[in-house]
Amino acid sequence: MKQAIILAGGKGTRLRERLGDLPKPLIDIGGRPLLEHQILLLKKYDFQEVLILVNYASERIIEFCNSKNNWGLKITCIDDGQPMGTAGATLKIFNFLAYEFLVMYGDTMLEVDLDKFYEYHSSKQEAVATLFLHPNDHPQDSDIVEMDDLGKILHFHNYPHESGKYLPNLVNAALYWIKKDGMAKWRDNQKPIDFAKDLFPLMLSNNYYLRGYNSIEYIKDTGTPNRLDKVCEDLESGKITKSSLNVKHNAVFIDRDGTLNKEVNHLNHVDQFELIPGAALGIKNLNNSEYINCIITNQPVIARGECSVFDLKKIHNKMETTLGKNGAYINRIYYCPHHPDLGFKGELKHYKINCSCRKPLIGMIDNAVNDLNIDLTKSWFIGDSSTDMLTARRAGLKSILVETGYAGLDQKYWVTPDFIVPNLERAVNFILQVYPKLLNYCSRLLSGYTGGDFIVVGGLSRSGKSTFANVLKYLLQGKGKKAHVISIDRWLKSDNDRTEGVLGRYDIDTFLSFIKNIKNTGIVSSIYHLPGYHKLRKEKKEFVETMEYSKNDVMIIEGNIALQIEYIASLSRQKFLITLNEESRKERVIKEYLIRGLTSELANNIYVNRQTDESPFILKNDDGVISVNMTEFY
Repeated sequence: MKQAIILAGGKGTRLRERLGDLPKPLIDIGGRPLLEHQILLLKKYDFQEVLILVNYASERIIEFCNSKNNWGLKITCIDDGQPMGTAGATLKIFNFLAYEFLVMYGDTMLEVDLDKFYEYHSSKQEAVATLFLHPNDHPQDSDIVEMDDLGKILHFHNYPHESGKYLPNLVNAALYWIKKDGMAKWRDNQKPIDFAKDLFPLMLSNNYYLRGYNSIEYIKDTGTPNRLDKVCEDLESGKITKSSLNVKHNAVFIDRDGTLNKEVNHLNHVDQFELIPGAALGIKNLNNSEYINCIITNQPVIARGECSVFDLKKIHNKMETTLGKNGAYINRIYYCPHHPDLGFKGELKHYKINCSCRKPLIGMIDNAVNDLNIDLTKSWFIGDSSTDMLTARRAGLKSILVETGYAGLDQKYWVTPDFIVPNLERAVNFILQVYPKLLNYCSRLLSGYTGGDFIVVGGLSRSGKSTFANVLKYLLQGKGKKAHVISIDRWLKSDNDRTEGVLGRYDIDTFLSFIKNIKNTGIVSSIYHLPGYHKLRKEKKEFVETMEYSKNDVMIIEGNIALQIEYIASLSRQKFLITLNEESRKERVIKEYLIRGLTSELANNIYVNRQTDESPFILKNDDGVISVNMTEFY
């Protein structure tokens, strides 16, 4: 018989103005008492027996249960008498306890898959208790639990914490699976004793095996008016229901070094870790959205012998502590400790393997999908390197390149990001605000779109052409049409081969030959080779990527000269000229060349020269071209 204990004896002093003369477990949440929410959850997961430990206004709780015919369960209300703390009250009914039982606090609203929780607990038979843990936005004043990678609890750090100490952001959420035998040593206890602050640390000091269950599911206490209001808001918005592991989750995968924290070549010491400005706010904004977030990071410093797993945990503890002080938290951290190459002094041979988790392979993302039930089609990857962008592509994620860290200029792999933004904060804003707004806007623009092979997008450099084009791509894919974005910048000439004027920078003949080949093909599906341009070396590369194209696919051609090439402009009635507030565009152009290593003077000169060179030619607006001002989206 599955048994649950609900600790429901509290007075609810801080909620008295909301409760009136009701006991705390009967506080209304969405038109239903909190206690009923809890019991219905227990019934959903086939609990047959519920022991409710009552005290204040106990008769009201008993009356309520009777009025519901105990929901068809075996429900016993037991007056716990003199307050003895959460563990003390449970110990007082020791003889009523089943071999294993679930402990639930009477002031918590939750949506937890209790079967998965039990499955995890029972997977290690020697565990006497398993604690439900989660990160929160105020770890600095919470009871923190520290565990190893296998879930074994190592330490409890109860509030207040030791000054200057970096701790993981894993908070005791007051939901436990416990074995009765694990409590037997303390069954004769006569003093008030609390689970979190007393009994669990005592168990640990007596070498009992305790486990932690880290989950993204919803559990919040309702002990204050503000917390109660937040829970009610979350219920009404659907956030509570959506938190279930039985529901597909949208996620944002985030690279660590160069994206979240400042790039340090092979960061291996806690003192080297420093958040990029704005990163904490970006994470906080994600926490307040429908997206969960996962850090996905290669850490070859472990295989190279430059950083131990223990030291890596210290680095991540600093990351979580620093984020926590800013009201932000990471849902899950995945790291790859491997490195395939031998020859490093002090390297650890057992980590020197070809694994499936090292980016750009997607093993860490696969693990996250399995752990958290993630919908990859509605998820994103934010990173600073070509490795990150290739990982995103292989996993089927929308990709955002940030202009921090390597800013994509490592060019280890030839892969084009979907979107480019200045930093993590702006990337999150793009996901939460800009992209939905642009998607809706583009949907209206294409409301009458009935098909056709080509869409053409032109405009000045750094005006938002590729952003607009990729939003169109995902909009069409959402409507069941496979779409490709082809940038004319792939056909930029090497620096030494260029001639005068904007057209002289491009190998237009080769580009047109490529497009005509696609346009005129009768083959159902074929593989095409794509060239590339190395920004730092200013060199053309003949073949860097492939594209599988079918004759029914939509081709979106974007580039500053796209609308000025007569053949390209004639391919479709769907033609767009992208513009941007000139002050913003100037800032973006100059920043682009600063990132490439030019001085401010040289970057500014390029902008001035392009104004004369490009603007009059590119901004000519022919009939049938829709002008789109991207200013409101940036």
